[in-house]
Amino acid sequence: MSRLTVLRPACLGWLLLNAGVAHASEPTPLFQNRFFTLSQNTELVCATSRQQFTPTAALADIIRFYEANHPGLRKQAVAVLTDHKNQDHLDDLADYREDCANNIGGELCVLEKYWDDREAAWRALALFYDTKTVVKHSDDYRYEVKRFNADHLRLFEKAIRKIPAFLRQSISKAKPVDNLEQEIADKPTVMQELIRDAFQEDYKNSIWQDHTHPLTLVPGIGFRSQTVAQVFSGQNLIVFTVKAFDKGKEGGTYRDIGVQYLVDFRLPIVVHEIAHTIDNFHFWNGQDDLYFFYKYHKISNDEDIMKIITEAKLALWPSKWFEAFEYLGEVNEGRYDGTTQEKLAELVAQYILIPERLQQSAPTAYQWLREDIFHGIEYQGYDHCEVPLTKPLSWWQYATGKMLGQ
Repeated sequence: MSRLTVLRPACLGWLLLNAGVAHASEPTPLFQNRFFTLSQNTELVCATSRQQFTPTAALADIIRFYEANHPGLRKQAVAVLTDHKNQDHLDDLADYREDCANNIGGELCVLEKYWDDREAAWRALALFYDTKTVVKHSDDYRYEVKRFNADHLRLFEKAIRKIPAFLRQSISKAKPVDNLEQEIADKPTVMQELIRDAFQEDYKNSIWQDHTHPLTLVPGIGFRSQTVAQVFSGQNLIVFTVKAFDKGKEGGTYRDIGVQYLVDFRLPIVVHEIAHTIDNFHFWNGQDDLYFFYKYHKISNDEDIMKIITEAKLALWPSKWFEAFEYLGEVNEGRYDGTTQEKLAELVAQYILIPERLQQSAPTAYQWLREDIFHGIEYQGYDHCEVPLTKPLSWWQYATGKMLGQ
């Protein structure tokens, strides 16, 4: 019988969905990507932050669908979505549970208090049940770390819907090292020590028994507080510097490029960062032990693919939409010629968001992405939007921005 189990006794809340086909009387398997379906047209890219997200009432239906015949599922899921080590967080959660002791919503009440918003809590839970994505607060309790809110959950939903289901599944893979000592027993002592040092400290409380780990989105402070968002090598954790990230929302004005955004241009940032996680996990077959120690390489490190990436001529989209968010020293003559890993992420983002321009400027790269990465799936991008995406700044906006250094 398909069911959910606690991963390890010491790690309450880490779930495992056993493989198998559910019959009518059995619980519905999680992570079906049934409700947050792939969007290949312009409905999400041409929208503001207040448009084109799943209504709250529909989120309740998604939650009910997955929780049917799953006693205890909600408690386990909320444990995943509120997993923290920081004592301040743990004290808050204890208070929430005390406040919710007699509430009919039970653990959902706790999640609503955690987010301080019903819609955010419901969207986080629905996204987890359907897409295996975890969105939560930073474990850092400092005031400098601005938190996500319901607005960010809506945006993340849209970004996830731009990624095909099979790619969403590939980026939840994790390093398989259950048989670590057995695998390295015949290696030289020095090599054994190197491998042990590379072993993830949080493996036993973060990696599931099926060798997966949810794609996780958290707020934080980027490198030197300058990076809008970042993915660490070999991981599927995306950290957002929220204040800088939100400058891409509609209404944002940019003196250097002379425009104001009329649609939510945070979407390209999230898609670009998710592309880094695809880069990190695309090659692993999900079975080979110690793959990441001996054979790990990104898509962008493959010799033949590196040539395609390097030769691709990526014309920056109107208004230098990516350069607006973080400094890119690799922009030459209006084209993006950055490091291979960054250029790969940008190739994937442009394939999804401005495919017509990418096909024209880098046809070989476009064909490779279509055939080898997206398995024939193609998109309509920003060029098909019927509404204006930007407008020029007025003289007053430009002068004010110059005075304020914006």
